[in-house]
Amino acid sequence: MPELPEVETVINILKPLVVGKEIQKVEVYYDRLIQSDLDEFKVSLINKKITNITRYGKYIYIHLSDNLVIITHLRMEGKFRFLHDKNQRIKHTSAMFFFKDNTFLSFDDTRKFAIMYLTNEKDLPSVPMIAKLGIEANKVEEKDLPTLFKKFNKNKPIKELLLDQTILCGIGNIYADEICYATKINPYTKGNTLSQNQIIDITKQAKIILNKAIELGGSTIHSFHPSEGVDGKFQEVLMCYGREGHSCPRCGTRFHKDFIGGRGTTYCPNCQINKELEKAIGITGPIGSGKSTALNYLKEKGYRTYSADDIVHELYRTPYIQRKVSAIIKAPFDIDNKELTLKARKILIAYPERNIALQNYIHPLVEEEFLKILKRDDCPIFEIPLLFKAHLEYMFKTILVISISKEQQLKNLMSRNENIETSKKLNYNFEYPKDNKKIKVVEATGNFETFYKNIDKALD
Repeated sequence: MPELPEVETVINILKPLVVGKEIQKVEVYYDRLIQSDLDEFKVSLINKKITNITRYGKYIYIHLSDNLVIITHLRMEGKFRFLHDKNQRIKHTSAMFFFKDNTFLSFDDTRKFAIMYLTNEKDLPSVPMIAKLGIEANKVEEKDLPTLFKKFNKNKPIKELLLDQTILCGIGNIYADEICYATKINPYTKGNTLSQNQIIDITKQAKIILNKAIELGGSTIHSFHPSEGVDGKFQEVLMCYGREGHSCPRCGTRFHKDFIGGRGTTYCPNCQINKELEKAIGITGPIGSGKSTALNYLKEKGYRTYSADDIVHELYRTPYIQRKVSAIIKAPFDIDNKELTLKARKILIAYPERNIALQNYIHPLVEEEFLKILKRDDCPIFEIPLLFKAHLEYMFKTILVISISKEQQLKNLMSRNENIETSKKLNYNFEYPKDNKKIKVVEATGNFETFYKNIDKALD
């Protein structure tokens, strides 16, 4: 559905073409297009001149002589088509305006959801569809903020509130996603949990994004074009909308897509943290550092614990995933076959691009399993060797990073009968973001008792 910038672009295209034109007659081919009296609509427009075209939110106002106004909403795919010399009615033409200079304005609508309504300038503000509209999203002023604070104070996700035309008028699905991303607000965040500063930031970013989109002619998405042969350019600079599965340009996390209020919603879970999911404890660190030992210790203490390796192995046993992994590494694969598993590890070392492809495939699947657990458990503990590489920080309130000396790490690997060289190449030089405030470093030094005390201290 065209949103405020696309509607503004339609107006900018139409005005120089039709303002000043006198209407000779109107033919309506789809009666339900006209929401006011149909006969009055056709008769009243005869001999009227188009004096101006304006907009409020997503509604187009065609101003006519004698103070008449046609209210138009394009809905999903309504389009105007200006014709210079002949009536070129097509299959989806819903109405045709015949001008006295032998030019025409066709209104085409594939989906047949668009509407037109005839009123006058005096009654325009009180027409029900107009009277309920909120402040235009690209024109919010400081005096409007107290009203917005009240309207946003609802127990609904901010994504739904941004689409509510009685609050901010003109925002649709594309720009709601872009505004949430720009403000780093998770689209699930309830309106009544937002601070006043966050609401102010929403209005600020709405202005910036919508006005930039107007400047670029709106977004040409799917089947919408502002005019025949005319494409907007804002889709070329969209930051998150429609980028499901792509990497966030800010942090590298894979964009998620959920449905909120029935509308597809794209967001970055790491930049736009959902506080309701930020409740797990994570354990990570280099290979052979003692992650599994820490997990088992906490399991004995009564925590619900989960190993990423165990989850991955179960996924690998799924036939279609096993086939996909084989295709990625270009070799037979069976997680329960030690010979094939060892061969696969060597292939991943020899061909880093295949390793990256495998991670890009399997990480989202593991993430889905973790999210299922988060929705049912209050404080689960996950052991995830590649927690930071998989960009899963958003799930955790605390992340325990196990730190170990290289000497002790080698001893641990040797005691596990690991292939030392293979292990070094796969996950030996472990790195983590030092500035992440969720991280607590746990030293794996001394005996088990000391290690366990360090874990308890980190979780105190």
